[in-house]
Amino acid sequence: MELCVKTLRILLIGFLLCSSYVMKSQTYDVANGTAFFRAKISINSYTGESKELKGHLDVDTGEFEFHVAVNSIDTGINKRNEHMFELLKSKEYTYVTFKGTLEQPLDVESLGSQTITARGTFTLVGTSKEVSIPLEFSKEKDGLRLKASWKLLITDYNLEPPTKALMKVKDEHEMGVDALLRKD
Repeated sequence: MELCVKTLRILLIGFLLCSSYVMKSQTYDVANGTAFFRAKISINSYTGESKELKGHLDVDTGEFEFHVAVNSIDTGINKRNEHMFELLKSKEYTYVTFKGTLEQPLDVESLGSQTITARGTFTLVGTSKEVSIPLEFSKEKDGLRLKASWKLLITDYNLEPPTKALMKVKDEHEMGVDALLRKD
């Protein structure tokens, strides 16, 4: 009987220690967010935007994963959207993803802005590349604001810049996100 009580106490203490660790985990999910790209053509530029950015960030480990459904991206012109979905093979590759870790710890109690480098794998049309992207975090009443912008070459992802008539889309595209993250 005494052995049973000791075993029960050990199990209870172990459970309490594990549950307190899990409760301290600081995971933030995207409450609302936008992902965008800006492309240039010979004479002007255009943008594509999705208001369906999803993902999460574990502040304790620095691990994150963000994604956007390709078919949620809108350039404002239906025909251009159709061409973009075809180029991005949206039926086969439904998401654009960025998964990795923060290189420095994020202080969620800081009232100021913090720029932290995120290193990870950016995947577009089934091609994955290791990238480093500066992320800007700032505390807001409702959570953490995340903003980022970076440039990529679409040819690095095995995409040929589209051409229409005499206009050719430039290889370099500006990418960006703006999201409110809330504690899970």
